[in-house]
Parts: sequence; C-alpha cells; structure tokens
Amino acid sequence: MQILHGQKVSDGIVIGRATIMTSHEVKVKEARVQPSKINTEIRKFRRAVARTEGDIRQLLEAHDESLVDVRQIIETSLHFLNDVFLTGAIEDKIKNEQFTAAYAVSCTIAEMAERLQAIDNPIFSSKVSDMIDLEHRLLNHLVGGGLGQIPKLDRQSIIIADDMTPTQAASLDREKVLAFATERGSWASHTAILARALGIPAVVGVPGVSTAATLGSTIIIDGFEGIVIVDPDAKEIEKYRSLRRRMRRRSITSTQTRNLKAVTLDGEHCRLLGNIETKADVPRVLEFGGDGVGLFRTEFLFLGKSASLSEEQQFEVYREAAIGMEGKPFTIRSIDFGGDKFHGHSQQDREPNPFMGERAIRISLRQPEFFRTQLRAVLRAALHGDVKLMFPMIMDVGEFRRAKKELEKAKEELDERGVEYRRDMPVGVMIELPSAALCAEDFAKEVDFFSIGTNDLTQYTLGVDRTNHRVASLYASHHPAVLRLIRLIAKAAANRNLSVGVCGEMAGDPLCVPLLLGMGINRFSVSAPQIPIVKKKLRSLYLSHCIRLAKQAQRASDADEVLRLIERGV
Repeated sequence: MQILHGQKVSDGIVIGRATIMTSHEVKVKEARVQPSKINTEIRKFRRAVARTEGDIRQLLEAHDESLVDVRQIIETSLHFLNDVFLTGAIEDKIKNEQFTAAYAVSCTIAEMAERLQAIDNPIFSSKVSDMIDLEHRLLNHLVGGGLGQIPKLDRQSIIIADDMTPTQAASLDREKVLAFATERGSWASHTAILARALGIPAVVGVPGVSTAATLGSTIIIDGFEGIVIVDPDAKEIEKYRSLRRRMRRRSITSTQTRNLKAVTLDGEHCRLLGNIETKADVPRVLEFGGDGVGLFRTEFLFLGKSASLSEEQQFEVYREAAIGMEGKPFTIRSIDFGGDKFHGHSQQDREPNPFMGERAIRISLRQPEFFRTQLRAVLRAALHGDVKLMFPMIMDVGEFRRAKKELEKAKEELDERGVEYRRDMPVGVMIELPSAALCAEDFAKEVDFFSIGTNDLTQYTLGVDRTNHRVASLYASHHPAVLRLIRLIAKAAANRNLSVGVCGEMAGDPLCVPLLLGMGINRFSVSAPQIPIVKKKLRSLYLSHCIRLAKQAQRASDADEVLRLIERGV
C-alpha cells in the first residue's frame, strides 16, 4: 500500500480500479521541404486547423449550456486556434524556413508556450496546457498517432495520468470516470476548474502516482484531503467505505437542517456564509441555507478565461452574483495569486519560497492598473447588492493604506468618467499573517470588518506547509498558538464593534467550531455543502460551555492537549 499526497481539487471519496492514461512527449523531427512543396504544406496545415476546430466544436456541443465554466475553458482552445498571430507564425515558418507543417506547428507552439510561461503575470500560467493540447490536436490531423487521447473505457475506472490537458478533462465520460489523479498540475489550473465544474473527484500534483499505479490497481481517491492510496489493504478500504457512508448520512441530515436557524442551545445567533469560486456557485449557497457569501475567490474568474478580463466583464460577473444573493451579504476578495495557488508558474519557480514571496496583495500593488480595473468593477457592482470588499494577505496597516489608496484612485477614475458606484462600500482585511493578528488593534481603527484566513494563519504561525506531505501531520489549526492569535483578533474586533468571521477550513471543522464560538467568532464561511453540517453542530452547543473550553484550550501546551479537551469538554 502506498499513501500519496497531492493538491485537492474536487471533493469526494472514490474506491475503484485504475486505468492508466499514457502521455506522449511530442518530439517532431526537424524537417524541411522543397520550395515546390511549400503550398502543399500550407494546405495540409489549414486542413488540420479546420478539422481541429470541428473537433473542439463537437466537444463544446457535448456540454450543456448551463456548464458555463466548462464551455468557456473549451472555447479557450478556439481562441488560440483562431488567433491569426499563431496561425500566421506557423505559416511563416513553412514559407520562410521551408519547415514541414508538423514541425512548424511543434516549434511555433513550443516558442509561444515558453513566452507565456515567462510573462510576469500568473493569469497566463494556466494557458500553457491549452497550447500543448492544441499542438496535440493539430499533430493528430497532420501525422496521426492519437496523441493525448483519453482511453476508451469498458467499465467504471479511476484515471491515473502524468498530466491532463483541459480538453482531455472535458472529454471524460462522467458515467465511467469515477475520479482522476495526476502526477503534475495545480489546483488552480483549467483542468482543476473543469473537475470541480463537472463534479469529478480529483487530486493533482501527486508525486509518484503515475509510476505507483498500474492497470487494474485498486485506488482510493480522497478529494477532501488530497490523498491517493494505491493498492490499499483491507483495513484502509473499510475505513474509507465507513467514511463514505458517514458522509452520505450527513447529506441526508443536511437536507433536514437546511432551513433551521444557526442558533446555539442558549440563544447565541450565528451567521453561516458560503465560500465560492464562480457566480454559478451562488445558487448552491442559497440551496444549502447560507446567509450570504463570505468569500468570493476572484482569481478563479480570471483563470477560466483566455485573457485578462476587462472592467466591464468583471462588473457583469460581480453584479449578477450580487443580485443572485437576493440582498444577502456578498464579500469579494481581491485577487489572491501566488503561493499554493500557482505551482509551476515560472515566476514562482524563480522564488526560493513562494509562500513567503510575491503573492496576493503584493502582486496587486505591484500591478496597480490591473488592480484598479478590478476595484472599479467591484465598486460599480456594489450598487446592486450588499457588497463588501476585502484585501488578502495584508501584512500591516501601512500595506492596507496602500491598497486603500488604490481604491480611492479607482473612485476618482470612475468620477472622471461619470460612472455611478457605491461610495461607502465596506472594506475589510483578511488576517492571515501573525504580524496582522498581533496588530489587530491597529487594524480595527481603520477597517470595516475582519475575516480570518485560518489556513495561512496556521501555516505561517507553525511554520508548516500544509501541502508538503512530509510535515502535513504537524499542521493543526487548533494549536494553542493559533487559538491565542484568533482570540486577539476577535477581542480587537469586539472592542470596535466590528464583525469578524473565519473563512478558512477551520470554520467547517465540527471539532473546531466550539473553539471558534468560544473565542467570540459567530460568522463562519465554508463551502456550501458544509453549511448544514456546521449549523447542526452549532445547534447542539451551549455558548457558555464553549467559552470555558476555549479558555482552557488557549492555556494548553500543544495541539494534542487541545484535542483531548475538545473530546472531554463538548
């Protein structure tokens, strides 16, 4: 049995047999033709373009129009294919350098992929796999070979691959593909976005998975934790079958508690909000009984497109989502690029430690025009709902002021154009760094609300990279050091009568909910399916008991002692 760790992409627990998808590194031999054959090669290339476009449109038609994110990513391939700069560059190589059509395609796309990786903007990093997919499709029509094709399945399987391009993911037969895991890839890639949109459990960036698994191997995919188990023993299989049964029972319970209030046994009212990645997630938050959106991760909006979004495009997305919330709170986080969200981006590769490098608000402040485009769109959308804005990874009050200054410039730019916007839109910060937590009293004098990002707060406090399987067991949001910081933040917010919530994974952990409640947190922002689960937990608690538990936990010596207190205390 081998237990492998990767990046969780799409939730779900699946047990099944492996089908191996082999990937081929494309190596087209350099070849030239006689001048008399140049026009023939150009005609061959144009036929390949036409046939490739037909393939992509056929794939597009296979997906229902309601799957907006899926269709937009498939359309990215069409944008590249119809780009006259790309096709013109390929034809120029055929004409001027007398390359064969196949070699012209291969070397031109390799050059363009390299340029995309070198662009100092993480939006473009996810486009490289689209280019590679396009290369495979064109070469299939030029020289054959079935490059990058999904294996035909005669039974339900779990796909194991070195990597998977977006249109390969879009081509998966959802009746036969139970889940997939890949050696490479990022949870922010187009392939990952497609897995979530299609509801296929998946884990990516799993070192060793493509060599550990063989055809017919039994595989467990744990999409909740980012774990792939190859050839599990009987005990492990039974463990995950039991876990899957418990989750199904929770789902039934969730339906029953959906419309109940989130109130403790002694009358403390809480608010349960949803974390979302696209506007299509808004109905799910309402469906599961959410009181609003506590975190809209806007970076996913950008990754699903073939180019940077204009102010107008962003405004329409934010406006529609805000209207869809039917007057309930809708909190937008400015773009949070970097760190674990963009493994493999060339800029991040150059940084010795991307988690400590240029990410989130630091990138936004270094690209002010790009940043203000988003800010203008949010300001305009705020007229159409209870919209709030928060900045991620703020280090200190000075950094918040610099971000706020860009917001004021965005307002001035809208004023100059005579465009209406909400002038008093609430602006808050995500507290994810120990420095910000320790300065919470200073922040409270200048911000409208706090949102605690416990995922990063925990890893920066404990010095543990939660995506590194060698130290992942040390990652514990319930560690007393983390709890003491959260209490500092909650106390600072209470002193200024500011709202404070938690939007990290800790908010959705039933073990940690009593601790958060006892420290003064009454706003929990979680994934939509977790809302009823957290609600059920809150409705079983006494606030007075939680306060006592939280005080004891903060005095504990380590995370294990806190766990023992939780098991005994509530």
